[in-house]
Amino acid sequence: MKLGWYPVAKAVAFVAAGAACAVLVANTLTVPVRGATDGYTVEFTDVEGLGAGNAVTLAGVRVGRVDSIAFADAGGGTSKAVVGIEVESAHALAATATATVRYGDMLGARYIALEQPAGWTGAAGPELEPGGTIPLSRTTPPVDLTALMNGFKPLFQALDPDQVNTLARAFVDTFNGQGQAVNDLLVQIGDVSSGLADRQEVVRQLVENMGALLASVDARAPQLEELVVGLGQLTDSVAGDSDRLVSLLDQGNTAVATLAGAMERSNGDLSRSITELTTMTDVWVSQTEQFTGFLGRMPGFANAINRISGYGGFVSLYLCNMTLKAGDLEANIFGATHSPTCR
Repeated sequence: MKLGWYPVAKAVAFVAAGAACAVLVANTLTVPVRGATDGYTVEFTDVEGLGAGNAVTLAGVRVGRVDSIAFADAGGGTSKAVVGIEVESAHALAATATATVRYGDMLGARYIALEQPAGWTGAAGPELEPGGTIPLSRTTPPVDLTALMNGFKPLFQALDPDQVNTLARAFVDTFNGQGQAVNDLLVQIGDVSSGLADRQEVVRQLVENMGALLASVDARAPQLEELVVGLGQLTDSVAGDSDRLVSLLDQGNTAVATLAGAMERSNGDLSRSITELTTMTDVWVSQTEQFTGFLGRMPGFANAINRISGYGGFVSLYLCNMTLKAGDLEANIFGATHSPTCR
């Protein structure tokens, strides 16, 4: 059975398209360099975030890629990163060329930027031979972006998210050595400063309040110190005698439970007694002067009784009734029964 040319053509086209896609993906992942290349070695004190396949640029133009990264001893208890790069053979490097690890974007992508001496051409000075090394003295490690951003954290907290992103980008560009970015950074700072100026009254009031607070705390430093020391001693006492504290809390719980049970069994009698006692004491308080006078006359009354009943005197004294009254309450001290003489 013979196949027509159309199915065969479709199969060939499918395979060709798949191969093209595979090549595209491979090129994207490996970032190859076109044409002949020369290898060089670059030494850094730090290459955090740099990886094989990252770009190598010269005057802002991509001319190569990072081939390998290795760790090496730099002597004196220090270390260094030895980075192998490949650069297009058409671009010669000066013997005094420098290299810097820079940020490609805010997501952390890095690349190596090569720089030639000012005014250098291949005929103006010695070249760096293929396989040569750019030493630590002529390289710059990447900016510590985390430390940089943390340093400007107070400023970022006062800005809108869009302003933070723009200003952060300007900071990174500036510290990466992009001259034009310095002017942009100053413009951005000027823009955000105008917004902060609107809040200067709030800032001024905050500073004044903080000054007053610190002055008050400073004036009471001895009392504050005494309070802290006292709290420390109390904590030591409680922690050092925790068994007794636990026992005291247990006994307190028992006492409270017993009192609650007693009040429940009293069926309201205790509450009424306290209420009536409060009424009686309220009346006594209002009659304090009369009660005090009565108590003051009692010694004289007792002396008179003693004289009457002394030797040679025959007096029969019958106390028929002695009632104490407080408001609507009345109490007969001797009860309801009296002697026949009083009846």
